[in-house]
Amino acid sequence: MASASKNPLLPTKDQCFALTDEQCRQIQDVLDPDGTRPQKSWELQYQPELIRLYMTGMSFPQIESTMTPRLTWSYKTYSNRFRDWCFPLNPNQRDNKIIQLYALVSESSPANPIAAPPPIQSRGVPPIRPRQPQPRQPLPPLPQNSTSFNPEFHQTYEQTQRNERNRSATIEFDRNSISTIETIATNSTWVSSSAASIFSHPDYASHRDSIATANSSVVSLASQYPYRQPKIEQPLPPLPQPKPYKPPRHESHNGLWNGILRVIPCGQDHSNLDASDLFERCSVCGFTPWHALMVHARSMELENFDKAMGKLSNFNFKKEDFAGNSPVHFLMVAGVEMDYFARLVQHNDTPTNQKILGTNQNAFGQNPLHVLNPRGFGEDLIPLLKWFKPRRTPPGLLLTQRDIYGQTPLHALLQHPLPRNLYPKVLEVFPFFEHQLRSLDIAGRSTIQMMTDASLRLRSESEPDYLKIQDGIADIKQLLAESVEGGVPKYGFNDIARGARGETWFGFFECRICNRTNAHSNSYIDQMKCACAHGRDRNAPDDTGLTPAHAIVTKERSNANRGHETATQTEELFRILIPQADVTLREALHVLDPEGNTLVHNIATRGFDRLLKYVLELETPGRRVSMVNACTKGADGSEKSVYEAVVEKVRELNERIRINRYTEDRRIKEFLVDTGNRLQRCKHLLVQAGAVVNPSITKRWRISG
Repeated sequence: MASASKNPLLPTKDQCFALTDEQCRQIQDVLDPDGTRPQKSWELQYQPELIRLYMTGMSFPQIESTMTPRLTWSYKTYSNRFRDWCFPLNPNQRDNKIIQLYALVSESSPANPIAAPPPIQSRGVPPIRPRQPQPRQPLPPLPQNSTSFNPEFHQTYEQTQRNERNRSATIEFDRNSISTIETIATNSTWVSSSAASIFSHPDYASHRDSIATANSSVVSLASQYPYRQPKIEQPLPPLPQPKPYKPPRHESHNGLWNGILRVIPCGQDHSNLDASDLFERCSVCGFTPWHALMVHARSMELENFDKAMGKLSNFNFKKEDFAGNSPVHFLMVAGVEMDYFARLVQHNDTPTNQKILGTNQNAFGQNPLHVLNPRGFGEDLIPLLKWFKPRRTPPGLLLTQRDIYGQTPLHALLQHPLPRNLYPKVLEVFPFFEHQLRSLDIAGRSTIQMMTDASLRLRSESEPDYLKIQDGIADIKQLLAESVEGGVPKYGFNDIARGARGETWFGFFECRICNRTNAHSNSYIDQMKCACAHGRDRNAPDDTGLTPAHAIVTKERSNANRGHETATQTEELFRILIPQADVTLREALHVLDPEGNTLVHNIATRGFDRLLKYVLELETPGRRVSMVNACTKGADGSEKSVYEAVVEKVRELNERIRINRYTEDRRIKEFLVDTGNRLQRCKHLLVQAGAVVNPSITKRWRISG
């Protein structure tokens, strides 16, 4: 990829170009198992080559240049075809999908192996040593006289055998290994060296080690020769050591702390800043000594951490950064133990520190539970979740909020390795956990897919962590399979926004929400009201990644007279979906669509001026400025602000009006003029809210002083 910080798990270009046509077809089958994708036969002979180019991470203009002159399509056409073929276009989603697809096809084709990228070894974690082959013990020599032997030696050997069995009983068996215990028979006198594989150690063995069975090719000689050669004891491998402390990692150009917490990208690495130095606040991202103390808390003694908080309380340092992250956001990402969080709660109760435990969503939609690293909490994870549950009204709100990518705290938590016994306890805390497990993000990924992607990223660093997430996947699959709800999505806001009208026959209308006949009309408004009354999720992305709010704005609907829905009718549907009085639904205003566009971008570029005014008035002035200055990255890699996108739409509309002069179609002209006037009003509303043509990185995401 052209990015400055390329994901090390991505395959190289040589590996991508080495993909065979069969493997490329396997990739298509993975993305579209039913074979229902549009444009399935488009440029069929070039599809494998196009997939190889996609896997390399080339931009679509680069793909256009590479395929010319064999193909003469524009980069937009290639972008649309890959969207039709279910390939993600968002850069981050594309990288994750490339890693997942490459891992699948490379593992599934042993006859045509592809060189895997070198394993990534994290600092402080010893590399996994391959299991060394053990030399086969020589068969015992035949005795000169099989009827005579030393009784004292026989006693010594029997005692050795009993000690060996007692010692073996204390060794923990690998739950993934397979062994046939009958091979260790009572009358057995000789054991193959391969039987050592039933004892597992994470640094030396895996579930693919040799399997000891009763059909071993080694034949016991005990029944023929009473002489028994004593077994030479081998030292046990050392027990795995706990993972050493990893210092906090600040990806300053990507705006990430420890790969989880999102902040404003400032280009300055703050990972080595010490809170005791009382440094000045970062002018770009708003990082302060409070945040430095929290991210380094895991490396500090508890008492020193407590004293440092007391010292910082004497200074007037800001508690939130510019993206709205409070100190508890930074503490959650540090992977600390419960005692550190308890001390933070105690300091929050003082009048000068009431903002250090802020539970608001940041500019990226993350509340503290979205960024929770559970590694240090252990069994205390459950009390922690229960503590957060009643902190906002209604209770459980913090456990169900979605970030800008459509993920809930449950989605984020399940992407961490957890002990297997914790999964049912965690799910019991989360409200509507079955619904959350079935919910998708804006990339259309299910919870299982998110966990699979996370486990593949961890596999090169820690095989045990990979196996923990795989255990969780198996348990969640079983839970969903046994669920009474079933896997069929419920009819709701997304269907209505796409123009569905339920079941109608011979003057009877059966609502697919309340399952009543003629209880109300099949109009969009009545269906929306019914969905609200029956508690349908107002912010859940569908299988294409669109939330109901985005679908209402971007999808066209027709009236009963087959006429197009007016802008006023669209605004009315949106007001029903997100009423002004319900502040808990504000998160729906910030979730992106699958292309990375904000809701304000989609509203403004379609000329819904009254709806734009309504949406901007729902939010606080601080968030309003960031909403109108959000930028969207196009297929060519260039970024455009909302204001610039609206200006471009006005320019395109003026060109259409100029062309329409030659046709003199009055209805088309009236429609174009009305749309142009609404776009001009949208442009003025954006300027009034603080929009600029080329906003700085801080202006795009800053929501806090």
